[in-house]
Amino acid sequence: MSAEPLLAPYAGWLVKPEWAERVVSRAYDNLTAGQRRTIIEANPYSYVNVTRSSEDMIGDDDLSIYRLVASGADALTRLMDAAVFAPIGRAALHLYRLTHARGSQTGIICTASLDGFVDGRIRIHENVREDRTELLTEHLLGVGATSHPVALTVRAWADSEYAALLDEAAAAATPDLEFGSDLVQHQIWTVPEELNGRILAAIEGKHLYVADGHHRSAAAQRARLRQPANTLLARTLAAVFPHSQLHVEAYHRAVSLQNHQNHEECLRSMKSQIGVRGGALERVRNAEDARPRHRGEVGVYGAGGWHRLTLPSADSTKGALGALDVDRLRRQVIDPVLGADELAATGSVDYVPDTAGLSELISCCDTSDRVGFVMYPLSVDELLTVADEAGRMPPKSSFFYPKPRAGAFLRVLGCGATSHLAADAS
Repeated sequence: MSAEPLLAPYAGWLVKPEWAERVVSRAYDNLTAGQRRTIIEANPYSYVNVTRSSEDMIGDDDLSIYRLVASGADALTRLMDAAVFAPIGRAALHLYRLTHARGSQTGIICTASLDGFVDGRIRIHENVREDRTELLTEHLLGVGATSHPVALTVRAWADSEYAALLDEAAAAATPDLEFGSDLVQHQIWTVPEELNGRILAAIEGKHLYVADGHHRSAAAQRARLRQPANTLLARTLAAVFPHSQLHVEAYHRAVSLQNHQNHEECLRSMKSQIGVRGGALERVRNAEDARPRHRGEVGVYGAGGWHRLTLPSADSTKGALGALDVDRLRRQVIDPVLGADELAATGSVDYVPDTAGLSELISCCDTSDRVGFVMYPLSVDELLTVADEAGRMPPKSSFFYPKPRAGAFLRVLGCGATSHLAADAS
């Protein structure tokens, strides 16, 4: 096992309170491309400007990775020139609490050793797409900073020592930052130095699991290989929450018709092929009737109408992964019927979080001639079990909500656009 500590404090930066509302942004994948474009046009200081992708840059003739990274680097330089962040001045842990209608979740912000992904101390449950991983790798090296932590979770209940210590640390001081909306309130504390060791000891030796950020963690590992002399790239910014406090929402699919000329032909083929395997496809009146009521059901939008898909029984020989709707749909419908590969960098499958609303899924399908699939959400326990069995779900199988925002923290990596700055001490 690596001698490198799995989790550690870091000497980072925090957004200044007077800048928080302008700079801190919802997570990239919690926003549609249209929402991101609106924010970018209205607010040059939103951290959304730093994390660019091709769909955010309509009208730009050059959508290469290098152009996207250069745009992000320019945006970070603009933020640094405006002095929106202040250095903490010491290696520290931070508390991050999100309070919402269903309760609250509190975790630590720290750095995690990338060795943990190699030796099994950090477990993953999703596959990643090559195109997205490569863009994020170039982003790390070209922008030279990271702000959106990889969300990790540890098996810990409300009465665990870890959860109790987080509450103790929060009660010891007033928050450094508070921001958010009526839906979700965000609070951040700098942990008193004397509590760091106790908090880390409470989860020492436990396995950690990636809840959100498979592409970011994969990119961090690739960036480390590209610049092995940069010791800062041996660790990644992370948030660690008790698993009992997390909530999973569904990620819906919008899939192109690779094997069929039109939606009607695709639906007929789907009904025939799924029926042979013991499933069923039936027409329903509206989106609400199509929304899955339990595992094994999937809503289908195509040809302007809605259907309810009942998946064939799960294959008990395929373990926890084979029982999941996202994997059954991939193996039984998306791949054989529609001819789409979820791991390919061809854009044949788009993903819409349930928090964006079914109207966003409908719009995505109508504007790009796709079939929509409305998924039933997974549970946290299902994800952990798949990870324990070393299973790999399709990309975007789960959507944790709410999640930490980007732009509150900054971990400077001393490369790319931050090569002139004093890098972190961790």
